[in-house]
Amino acid sequence: AKMLPTPAKFHYQFNMRELSRVFAGIFMAPRESIVDEVYLLMLWRHESERVFGDKLTNASDKEWENSAILNVLSECFGQDMVNR
Repeated sequence: AKMLPTPAKFHYQFNMRELSRVFAGIFMAPRESIVDEVYLLMLWRHESERVFGDKLTNASDKEWENSAILNVLSECFGQDMVNR
């Protein structure tokens, strides 16, 4: 499932600028505040939700976004990392 734009959700257009905003937010964190990989992943999740989630207009789309983020974390880092 993709978040394609529709007449009611015309602002659901994402590009590389949004992705760069996620990494810009991560890079703005002071190095000493990132104590371990769990904190770094929490920071990535927060920035992803901030950039992409703020554009979503209804609860079902936000739930889809949350489950997509958790799926990425689970696939890349294992379910143990998601449960932390």
